[in-house]
Amino acid sequence: MWAIRMLAGPQAGQVFKLRPGKNRLGRSPTNEIQVMANGVSKVHLEIQLFPDKAIISDLDSSNGTFLNGVRVRTGSVRIGDRFSAHNILFEIIEAQAGAPAPVLAKPQQRSQRSQGPAVYTQPMSQATASIAQEPSAPEVPSEKRDLLEKYHEYLNRVLLPGIYRLTEVFEYRTVMFGFAGAFILIVTLLSIIPMKQITADSIQTESRRRAMTVARALANANEKVIRMGDLSNFSVDFVLREDGIDDVYIVSKDGVILAPPERAGVRPKETKFIKDIQSQAKETSSLVDSDRVAASFPIVAYDSELQQNVPRAHAVVIFNVASLQFDDGRALGLFVQMLTIALITGIILFYFMFKLVEYPLVRLNEQLDTALRENRDHAVITIKFPKMQDLLVNLNSVLNRAAHGSANGISSTASESGHNRDSEMQNLCQMVGYPCLVINRSGMVFAANSAFESLAGSTTGILNENIQTVRDQALQKNIAALMLLSQAQSHSVHSDEFEISGHRLGIHCQALLASSGEIDYYLITMSPSDGHAQGGAA
Repeated sequence: MWAIRMLAGPQAGQVFKLRPGKNRLGRSPTNEIQVMANGVSKVHLEIQLFPDKAIISDLDSSNGTFLNGVRVRTGSVRIGDRFSAHNILFEIIEAQAGAPAPVLAKPQQRSQRSQGPAVYTQPMSQATASIAQEPSAPEVPSEKRDLLEKYHEYLNRVLLPGIYRLTEVFEYRTVMFGFAGAFILIVTLLSIIPMKQITADSIQTESRRRAMTVARALANANEKVIRMGDLSNFSVDFVLREDGIDDVYIVSKDGVILAPPERAGVRPKETKFIKDIQSQAKETSSLVDSDRVAASFPIVAYDSELQQNVPRAHAVVIFNVASLQFDDGRALGLFVQMLTIALITGIILFYFMFKLVEYPLVRLNEQLDTALRENRDHAVITIKFPKMQDLLVNLNSVLNRAAHGSANGISSTASESGHNRDSEMQNLCQMVGYPCLVINRSGMVFAANSAFESLAGSTTGILNENIQTVRDQALQKNIAALMLLSQAQSHSVHSDEFEISGHRLGIHCQALLASSGEIDYYLITMSPSDGHAQGGAA
């Protein structure tokens, strides 16, 4: 059984046994392994334990997961490997049956005034101590941290996978153009809100100006009539001919209509506005309701008692605001114009943005093509894009391994003597007339001939991938079983039978050894079955 031992942090020395299947590690109590430390996410990483191996996967943590000093998304771990969740270091160990887990050492008592960190009695190695001395992440309030983690978890597990899925269903260019089009449409629609408010304010201001102009003209034209009290000569015809005028009248200081004569003695409907202007000797305008604006201009006369001019009446004009507003056709036309301008601008910007996204990939592809043709072990890109630089580091590592025949490379495997047998294995696979498959020591499909491609349908999806990517489950299990037999008896040919498309085939596996005696490759061949499994010594 496997286990992990914490080498640094507040729980240093504690051992956690791994159970078969998934083992999650993080601050949340719902994890199989709970680690209470700053910098460790609520659900930080996962260790999936299989009968013969373990896989560690980072669960989109904030500060990353490191395996043997290298930041990883996923990777295979073995006994003795070390990994860290942020700066909390762990070691993969073999759990002893029945052995109790080490007890967490309690921190020494410290003074209440002391500002230094607690000192633990658990001894640490020099490497562990250096990691423990690294500056920890800034303290973030737990409630805010939990909210941010929930937001990131929702974003990374629910929203973004759906968006990424769009690039698998539609062409990448189409997806980007769709988002750009949605952005243009939404921004254009939202721009109508402030535009509508600005237009309404402008219309109201213009309505007040027009109403005040008409009220001033009405007061000046009827000033002598009002002073002399001869209301029969009161004239409003020239005013009513103006567009947007709903009503005009002369109101006394008491709030009663004086003119026109047919409405004399009646109180107007705009009572609040009339009360506001009764005591004022200046022109006034106000919004009566959502559709109408009222304006008044005082008609003054000399008061011998007060020895000054005082307002005797007010000329009132009611103006309809709706007369200046846009109709639906003009509003729709304005929206279409704005949308057209935004679309033209957006398409131009989209073109340059897409080219900006495409350029690093084109440059990277050119560099890789040149490196493979000239057998170079590295590629260079000067674009300042951290994610692209991280990808370039991994690609340079693969190029270096391919150029020098690294035993741990995905696409090249070398024997202990340093001789690269990759070309030899590829040629051997192509020389076999029956379906043939070569698997390297890492369990990855290294080569397959055209006969196997015809049998399996296609090898495009399985080259440089685990044998589990073979579509036929029976074939996959037979190959895995024969590989296990070859590991136990590497000097024998191990055989089995399976049925595909109504035909029974014999499947044979031979382990090919390096000079050190370790298995370099597995040679898998298939041939028509003669009715019984073949086997025996090579």
